[in-house]
Amino acid sequence: MRRFFTPRWVLGHVLALVGVAVCVVACLWQYQRATAGNMLSWAYTVQWPLFAIFVVFLWARAIRDTRGTVTPRKPGPPPLRPMVPRPAPVTEDDPELAQYNRMLAWLAANPDRRPSDFRG
Repeated sequence: MRRFFTPRWVLGHVLALVGVAVCVVACLWQYQRATAGNMLSWAYTVQWPLFAIFVVFLWARAIRDTRGTVTPRKPGPPPLRPMVPRPAPVTEDDPELAQYNRMLAWLAANPDRRPSDFRG
């Protein structure tokens, strides 16, 4: 806990508190304007507390990340394995089709190449 009392962290705490205070003051100011008849200020009256909550959320997250207490994720589905290209069965009934299938198999085995690079 001592690391949160270094000059850098104390400055961060003060800035977070100032940010929340500014949001609260702006909310009160917009509320006064809204009750005086400015209809647009009602939206800002709701918006400023959300900004204050966001400041608190980000500051708490920064502290949590520094402490190293990030909650572990639930194990998800296993990672996908890359597909292993299998050569297509080549039938010699149609030589043009057989050549095309060999090119497709070559392209699957060499994804960084172009069809014009095939010399089959």
